[in-house]
Amino acid sequence: MFLVGITLPMQFQAVPALAPFLVAESGLNYTDIGVLTGLFMFPGVFLAIPGGLLAARFGDRLTLSIGLAVMLGSSVLFVSTDSYGVMFVSRLSGGAGAVLITVLLSKVVTDWFVGKEIATALATIAASFGVGIGLAMAALPSVAAMSSWQIAMLANASIAALAIVLLFSIYRDHEAGSRKASDNPKLWRLSRPEQVLSVLAGTGRGLFSTGYVVFMSFLPPLLISQGMRVIDAGLLTSLAAMVSIVSVPLGGFLSDRTGRPNLFIVGGAVGTALTCILVPHIAPALLWVLLFGFLRGGCTGGIMALPSQVLRPESRSTGFAISSATYFVAMAAFPPVAGYILDTSANAAAPLWFAGILWLLIPVVLAVFKLLQRKWITQ
Repeated sequence: MFLVGITLPMQFQAVPALAPFLVAESGLNYTDIGVLTGLFMFPGVFLAIPGGLLAARFGDRLTLSIGLAVMLGSSVLFVSTDSYGVMFVSRLSGGAGAVLITVLLSKVVTDWFVGKEIATALATIAASFGVGIGLAMAALPSVAAMSSWQIAMLANASIAALAIVLLFSIYRDHEAGSRKASDNPKLWRLSRPEQVLSVLAGTGRGLFSTGYVVFMSFLPPLLISQGMRVIDAGLLTSLAAMVSIVSVPLGGFLSDRTGRPNLFIVGGAVGTALTCILVPHIAPALLWVLLFGFLRGGCTGGIMALPSQVLRPESRSTGFAISSATYFVAMAAFPPVAGYILDTSANAAAPLWFAGILWLLIPVVLAVFKLLQRKWITQ
């Protein structure tokens, strides 16, 4: 599941990672880059719930494989054209495949670890997002500089092919978590509290994911404007993801061990917001990049585990689909906003301030979630 998880962020981040090459060779601007980045997540707004129902009917392994195959095909389409319109369609189709990955990763891990080290397990899987983003930022510009952005995009897509092979050769669906239509014809089993709390959980997940993506996507333009080379800016930015390999699972482990995930969510979100705000103004950038990667690990596991606190086993597929749909709204909306802020302000620091605001909203969402959860449990 960790390998499957890497494929999505590497596909998602391929466009911003290759942005300097796309702007120079394809005539795109950074608003276009932001649109193409957010567009990858746009189909999830509409397809997350059908994707969850599809998995409930046909099983997790087959549905994951379909999602990976669609992402692979979309990358091939993207490199075959210089047309912005075709690139637009390619990112939409790739996002349709990504829907199935996003909905199912958390659901599969919850099936296997609910009632055990759930925050640790989900944080470990969530770390795949950061690792994928970091690998894309570190590797793809270097590959493109040595060959072309098209070769870099195809090399990136090959990971999805490997994941499909391993899914069919190694993975088997969890018996208790795999529901077929014949076993349970009524697939929509969410209560009203489960629906509302799933939306709030998805909002929290969307805020920390987009806060991370905006930071990773728009820190390189800031560093380049300060005189750093393109490749060096990508490598420095990728250090945040490398630190996350340790900090995200560690944050989940400490959340489970101490039994105080809310404290880690709030502390991690506020600390991460401060690094976004300070990195443009106080040198060295290396310090803030490392702190960003470390502090974000505190809130990831706790946020990812919120749906498991309120969803029953029979409503899990649909509940995670609702949560994922909300997450996709944030992922589709906020990167284009950040790109627009950069283009209109001509201030490379402005998107990073915007990222800081996204992180500061996480404790607000958590407070609403806990208040409603306590209210409905009491009733």
